Order: sequence, then C-alpha cells, then structure tokens
Amino acid sequence: MKHRLLFSIIGAVVIFVWQFLSYAMPNFHKSASAYTPAQDSILQMLKNQGLTQGMYVLGQPDPSLSSEDQQAMMKALDGKPWAVINYRNSNSMSMAMPMIRGLMVCFVISFLLFWLFLQQKNPTLMNRLYLSLAVGMIGFFFTPYTNFIWYKAPDIFAHFADAIVPWLILGLIGHKMAEMQGKKA
Repeated sequence: MKHRLLFSIIGAVVIFVWQFLSYAMPNFHKSASAYTPAQDSILQMLKNQGLTQGMYVLGQPDPSLSSEDQQAMMKALDGKPWAVINYRNSNSMSMAMPMIRGLMVCFVISFLLFWLFLQQKNPTLMNRLYLSLAVGMIGFFFTPYTNFIWYKAPDIFAHFADAIVPWLILGLIGHKMAEMQGKKA
C-alpha cells in the first residue's frame, strides 16, 4: 500500500506540474484563450442582454421551432459565423480551491493508474508504457478530440501532448514502483 500511495503522490505532482506547464508557462493552450481588444464591449453587450450564466452555442436554430423550421434555419445558417460562449456573471481570481481540487483529482487518477499496473499479467516496461499511454489517449479521444470534431477548439494539439507526455512519465515511474512493490510482496 505504501508504494500505491507514494506513486499516487508522485503521479499527482507529475500531472499537476504538466498541467501548469501546459496551461500557464509556456502555455501550449494559449490559442484557446486568445485576447481580443473588443472584450470590454462584447462583455458589456452580453451583460446588457441579461444573459444568465452558462455555455451557449450561437448560430443554431431555436429549439422551440418545428423540425421543418429548424431544418430551414440550419440551411440559412450554413456558412455564417458561429460562436461558443461560456458566460459567467462574475470573475473570480481565487485559485486555492481549484488547485486543491485539481491536485486531488491528479492523486485519484494516479492511484487508479497504479492499480491498473498491478493488474497486468505481463508487467514489462513496454506494456506499462502502452497501458499508461492508452489511459492518456482514452482521455484525449473521449473529451478534447470529440469536442474538437464539433467545436474546433484551436488547442487540440496541446491536448494531444497532454495525452502523451505526462502519461509516458507516469508509465516509467509506475513501472519502477510496481516492480519494487512486487519484490516486497
């Protein structure tokens, strides 16, 4: 159990540090949060509209329309601009609780990955690297890539790197730690 907890702590740090590098410095995801000098007027316009907090896809038919009217509207909207807006009523710069929650999630992920390592019938370094990479790729395909298919997030390649780099590091570390646990058992 000691190795599981130690790997979970180390894994949490690896994933957390990678996320920091990926989103803060050098910020591989910066294309998904580009600045526009029109931000103040856009935000004021959204506020003036009385928009409630939520995520919106602009450029779609009104869901209250009939199916035929929705189809007609879809044809009329084809080729026109569209946007995804994640609108919040107030900005919060509080980072403590999101960072704590993020670190806890990284701990749980690492704990589960180590458990998977211990379930392998042929626990070679390559098999553990493949398993770790598979976990990263499943996460990538399930959310970032599936969302990219529809919403064209510009940072898809950064998400792809997020699915590879930290997971290979965890595969290397996890292999060594699982071997150590196996020798003690």
